[in-house]
Amino acid sequence: MVNVRELSFNTLEDIWKNEAFSNLKINEVLSLHHLSNVDKGLYTELVYGTIKRKLTLDFYLKPFVQTRLKGWVRRLLWMSIYQYVYLDKIPTHAIIHEAVEIAKKRGGVQVGNTVNAILRQMTSKALPDISSIRDTHQRLSIQYSLPVWIVKHWQTHFGQETTQKIAKHMLEPVMQTVRVNQTRMTVEEAVRQLQLEKFDVKRDEDIDVCLHVSGQPIIQSQLFQDGLISIQDKSSMFVAELMNLQLGDTVLDSCSAPGGKACHMAEILNGQGQVLAQDVHDHKIKLIQHNIDKLQLKRITARQHDATQPIEDTFDKILVDAPCSGLGVLRHKPEIKYTMTPQKVDQLVQIQLEILENVSKNLKANGTLVYSTCTIEQMENENVIYTFLKQHPEFEFAPFIDPKTKEYVKTLQILPQDFNSDGFFITRIRRKGSIL
Repeated sequence: MVNVRELSFNTLEDIWKNEAFSNLKINEVLSLHHLSNVDKGLYTELVYGTIKRKLTLDFYLKPFVQTRLKGWVRRLLWMSIYQYVYLDKIPTHAIIHEAVEIAKKRGGVQVGNTVNAILRQMTSKALPDISSIRDTHQRLSIQYSLPVWIVKHWQTHFGQETTQKIAKHMLEPVMQTVRVNQTRMTVEEAVRQLQLEKFDVKRDEDIDVCLHVSGQPIIQSQLFQDGLISIQDKSSMFVAELMNLQLGDTVLDSCSAPGGKACHMAEILNGQGQVLAQDVHDHKIKLIQHNIDKLQLKRITARQHDATQPIEDTFDKILVDAPCSGLGVLRHKPEIKYTMTPQKVDQLVQIQLEILENVSKNLKANGTLVYSTCTIEQMENENVIYTFLKQHPEFEFAPFIDPKTKEYVKTLQILPQDFNSDGFFITRIRRKGSIL
């Protein structure tokens, strides 16, 4: 029988040591182990929760540690504190017992005794008070487990009230949303089949092919395994919707992996157009091709290519879903916030501009280019597109309807609280004189 806490801790260690993406690792582990729905829920909660609240957990731990701890011991204590503070249905004695057993197994009796002493002392005393931190940035950093530089950036761009809403939503559990593959199944059929599989299903108000599903992990669904639905966040689905695809269009997805948006566009065109999905990494091309084959899509090709390097082809529509800091998807990949830095953001901005500069040359007369990121960093979003347009007067914004306000806008910044989805940025430009 699998020990869920030990499995959770092993996953956490894998994520921290090997810099694996938590969402991918969680799905991989769940597919390998036949856990009950209750255990799957606990496993996912422990892994995501411990990573999401790392800075808060370490703040609670600090007063009770008098000696230097090995990294893995500290992380085991974080996971234990997470259960103690945030999961009130788990008895304290069970939390301590499980942590001590894992510690003994990994490090011997002495390490087990250390873990036991720290947790017993901690659970018998009051935890340190976050509200006592005087510095506002530092307090919000600890409260929402965000590096101080991110707190400062968000406060500058969004103000304190919105920043706190963003930070709070980034700690919320991930909502499961799927995209129906309408080349093979209607939305109505997908809803019926998912309900037969005992999923709770709700149709989205803004995107017809988007379904909100709950009750159990969607990777268990036969529809998912057969390529009739794909896992994709609602915010990400807006991208293909705003491409304004027409039958017969030739389309370039310049930074495609893992291929969700390219496959969405191929589904919209349904064999009556051509999609080229490019990515710089060969192993990611294999992943895109796997998704194409699984969904049984037509007239979509995956090809390895560096988007900063020129190609000969021209296209009616181009998508630049640029490599970015990923600070909009912290609910899916919370580990990103601890490794991203302002210096890395600056480097990404240069890459984003370089890609735009290069691929825009492949846009046909009257063509449309959509630029998107999964970040809420203004430097990577508005600043990038305005810089590009300033350098390229032959391009202009192609306004579209904001799904939030239903008014025409030039750029769309989706915050996690807007649709209970990922933070995302989307804008659309065209060569002057073109007609959508």
